[in-house]
Amino acid sequence: MKIIESCLNFGKVLKSKFVLIFNKTNFIKIYTYLKELVVSFKKIKKIFTAQEIKKFFSRETFSGFKTVHKYLSKTDNIIIFVLLGVIILSIFFIWQNHWIKTTKAVAVSGGVLTEGIVGQPKDLDRYLTRLTNAGLTKLQPTGEVKGDLAESWQVLDGNKTFEFKLRNGINAYDLASQLQAKNSWPNIEVTTPSDNLIDFKFKQPFSPFLYISTEPIFSFGPYKVSKEDKNQITLVARDDYWQGRPYIDKIVVKFYSNESDLIKAAKNYEIMNYLKVDNGEWQSVDSNTLNMTLPRQLLLFFNVKNNDLKNKILRQNLRDGKVADKQYTFNLVTSDNTTNIKMAEKIKADWAPLKININIQKYDNVTLQKDIIPKRNYDLLLYGLDYGPDPDPYPFWHTSQISATGMNLSNYSNKNADRLLEDARQAFDFKVREDKYNQFNKILDDDVPFIKLSQTTINYVVSRDVKGLDKIFGFSETDRFLNVNQWYIKTKRVKL
Repeated sequence: MKIIESCLNFGKVLKSKFVLIFNKTNFIKIYTYLKELVVSFKKIKKIFTAQEIKKFFSRETFSGFKTVHKYLSKTDNIIIFVLLGVIILSIFFIWQNHWIKTTKAVAVSGGVLTEGIVGQPKDLDRYLTRLTNAGLTKLQPTGEVKGDLAESWQVLDGNKTFEFKLRNGINAYDLASQLQAKNSWPNIEVTTPSDNLIDFKFKQPFSPFLYISTEPIFSFGPYKVSKEDKNQITLVARDDYWQGRPYIDKIVVKFYSNESDLIKAAKNYEIMNYLKVDNGEWQSVDSNTLNMTLPRQLLLFFNVKNNDLKNKILRQNLRDGKVADKQYTFNLVTSDNTTNIKMAEKIKADWAPLKININIQKYDNVTLQKDIIPKRNYDLLLYGLDYGPDPDPYPFWHTSQISATGMNLSNYSNKNADRLLEDARQAFDFKVREDKYNQFNKILDDDVPFIKLSQTTINYVVSRDVKGLDKIFGFSETDRFLNVNQWYIKTKRVKL
């Protein structure tokens, strides 16, 4: 309004300078209309009705402008047309502000999301199973488990059988066939009482299965692969996804051989979203970073079958950074990746003042998993553990897992700990399970069969063009796509 009033003041100056002009009926009409316009701008939201617009741009009004134009100098004509431009822009911005206040943006279908990954197309399942697959159940941001392909479930037969009722359009025989083809959950008896019921039977009650059932094993996810090239894969939204077709039409996954190439692609805006390892890496100002802590830890295992490492006091002292009672020499085995080697070198340096001499032995993962670990051929093992969907420590610490095929990497045995792990597995009251695990962790903390060195956190860089995504959660990198069907790029505005 201040701009329009300034225009009117300018008109008054012109009036004193060009008296003849103001004798002209047409200019008086323009001047009068502008005054009326100022008044109308002071009124409520109906600032610019269709009638007013039509009146302002009428032939009669422009006829007036044409007559006035003859009496003004070139400079005055430029000034008045600039001011008219300012008025029009002001009107536009006022209308736009009014439009934004009285409407809201809603998601609509469309758009292409480009995802960058360090790896190869053969690693698709490792990184992107949540795009193409679904689980019987799905983890929620609150930590709860709700139905995915299964709409409900019940535990039968003295808590030994999980029966899942499937959603319309999902066939139990198809799911059973996929499990058999992939050899998934081979130690579980699977039966299909009907085409919409699938049962999983155990010899003993097994409460962790509810979380295990969140794994995306079945090929009924929100997207399907439509094209595979050497360095990228294209996925398209599925029309038959049980939650409805995802908003984003297409996801293009581009693969890069190293982190440097990935960051270069991000700088060139070739990709929108990507996982970054180092918080110090470059990041576009047009993106946000979402963090997720995984149940994956890097641990230093003590082989308690070693005569010296049987001594719990020694293990406690090393954990607490205290000097040992005498000089010791231990072989530390780890994989040959950069992260593990750096950590092994740090342990060697940190423990030297504690009278501990470390010999580092590096192996590739295949040799480590096939030869070294099954034989427990080490004093110290620097290795990662992934607890997966359920926080069940049984596979890593129960005495029964001290074997070539087991994952009790410390050869640790404690009868009280075993009993707590067994009881927790059969408890379907999650508060009871939590209490059992707390008691177990106190025993483990006192016995010190391992030292926790780090916890894995992923940093997911997300373009601000991608909406409907404000946090990520889950058990693995691929779980960042848990709610991908709710993400969107395109929007439209609708009235409130």
